[in-house]
Amino acid sequence: MSIVNEINSIILNKKELISNWLFEKTKESEPPFYTSTDIRVSDKKITAVDTNIFPAGFNNLSDKFIDLASKNVESFFRNRNNLVKKILIIPELHTRNQYYWDNVLSLQKILYKSGIESKVGLIVEDGSEFEIDFDSSGPTKVSAITIKKEGSKIIAGDFAPDLILINNDFSDFFPEILLNISQTIVPPIQVGWHTRKKNIHFFFYNKLVDELSKLLNIDEKTFSLETKLVEKVNIESSEDRARVGEVIDKQLSLLNKNTSKCEVFVKNNSGTYGMSVMNISAAEDFVNLNRDGRKKMKISKGGILLKDLIIQESVPTIYKNKEPVYYLINNEVSGAFYRINDNKDENENLNTKGMYFESLHSLEPSLGLIAKVGAIATGLEIKHILKK
Repeated sequence: MSIVNEINSIILNKKELISNWLFEKTKESEPPFYTSTDIRVSDKKITAVDTNIFPAGFNNLSDKFIDLASKNVESFFRNRNNLVKKILIIPELHTRNQYYWDNVLSLQKILYKSGIESKVGLIVEDGSEFEIDFDSSGPTKVSAITIKKEGSKIIAGDFAPDLILINNDFSDFFPEILLNISQTIVPPIQVGWHTRKKNIHFFFYNKLVDELSKLLNIDEKTFSLETKLVEKVNIESSEDRARVGEVIDKQLSLLNKNTSKCEVFVKNNSGTYGMSVMNISAAEDFVNLNRDGRKKMKISKGGILLKDLIIQESVPTIYKNKEPVYYLINNEVSGAFYRINDNKDENENLNTKGMYFESLHSLEPSLGLIAKVGAIATGLEIKHILKK
């Protein structure tokens, strides 16, 4: 029996127990409006390797999942007694990626199906006002208008939204125009990659899955992801690379106790889009990085210089060159697809050049459970950030 079927069976037999646990943890953490979770499944493990608070990729969901997502949007606002009829979407701005704009169109379709009117608003730092159309991969363009603040409200032209939906991770700047406004903003602007730290997220994630594993009476390593932080790294410094190499060596030694062949990922502690990620099987490979390797690891999205690294166990995918990505709205599974990369193998980072996507038409309870835990972990992470 595969690990997926094994955990599916456990979930079926302990459905009420798990449901009650999820309810309590969701109430405690208040997960964000939406998330997407990259999941790796190996022979013995199902784990979340990344959870995005500002997910793009809604265009990769099937029509069935678009309908499911719209129902979960309705539930989100109904559960909070929020009368929301108009939503302003704040997207990424500096992108010519037509598929990203497909994502925005799909997001607008989801909102439309849930009875909500939406517009796209742009943040420009020089305060200029203009309207612009962005090209999607199809014939439909995305119309957008710059936003401005009037008193304590954000407007876009004559569109006055009830709520502002962020679809921008703000890797390289903080949107001060969105401070001190009366409209609700989801997710909070304070939790972009200018403040998020992966080690904090995985601290909460591993704590949750440890508790869940005990609840289900299964091996604690089934859902966990070993993650170690290395701070203040200058990738050009041989001494700093040697310091990172020591942590890699310890991590590999620990993992080797459980498997005959293991690798780790070295990742920027802040960042997305699969940037500043390296697959390593021996510490000396990182210590002796050549110029191209150092350049690859030096800068993340938005041109931000790398400061801190995490060393994370690599989980080989049983799907060869595929990994499932699950989308949640209101902490309910709203769809899923495979990320596929024919240029990579089961151990490598698939979120790189050459990747493409394949819609899924059914959902696995075990993978949905892990995606929900990932979303709950982001809720705890957000609370941690907002306290600071």
